[in-house]
Amino acid sequence: MSVSRVGDAGAACAAYAVVRLAGEADVTTHALGEALWAEAANRPALLLVEMSGLRFIDSSALNAILRVHEDLLATGCELALVGPSGSVARVLRLVGADQMIPVYDSVEAAIESTPPEQGAE
Repeated sequence: MSVSRVGDAGAACAAYAVVRLAGEADVTTHALGEALWAEAANRPALLLVEMSGLRFIDSSALNAILRVHEDLLATGCELALVGPSGSVARVLRLVGADQMIPVYDSVEAAIESTPPEQGAE
């Protein structure tokens, strides 16, 4: 798995941040949780987890995403998933994560769907 950060990441109360995932996310992938918590600490209005390059996700990686999602919701921020496909999309559907977390086809669609007044304090 590789993680890259783009967007307004790193700025306190940024409008949005994007964490791009690629490869496989499993119990051995510590970079996923570290990257998500680092971006969540900045309290972006919208934290996007771009998954189009992700081929596999296990329950531990999904749990990390869900924990960050809950933390952001409690502070008035939002986490959304972008572009999951194949087995990753199936896992999200099977556990109902796609019903708990907004899912978008593209980063642009996610940004356009987020009201401008939403965000961190």
